[in-house]
Amino acid sequence: MHEESRPTPEPRTWYPVDGLGDTIEERWLRLRERLGVRDRSHLRALAEAAFVEPRLRALSPGTGVYWLRFSRRAAPPVFDGLPLARARGDGRYEVRTADGRLQEAASTAEAVSLLVAALPADLPTPP
Repeated sequence: MHEESRPTPEPRTWYPVDGLGDTIEERWLRLRERLGVRDRSHLRALAEAAFVEPRLRALSPGTGVYWLRFSRRAAPPVFDGLPLARARGDGRYEVRTADGRLQEAASTAEAVSLLVAALPADLPTPP
């Protein structure tokens, strides 16, 4: 059986470990399934709320070091100039904007609102 080799990442390019080449819809499905089974990062509620928001659902989701990340594309190279969020474990969240600002959110809904507000203006709005 022939196994395709994955491209060697450049030093600053992040490549997702799972779902390489999947569609955005497939990546959302895999993320939600994985967080439904084991959620050590406490991101399940945030991922579910982000999935309901059309502007976030149009992006490719992923996780890394307890952060919920988004990309404009599902295939490498993954675009990392978008906001990301993580659960603090006390029911609160932190949202990091693309320029590095860190904001706190008291709820899942507030975290999603902060993520959407931090999206770039050139990001198309889904139909």
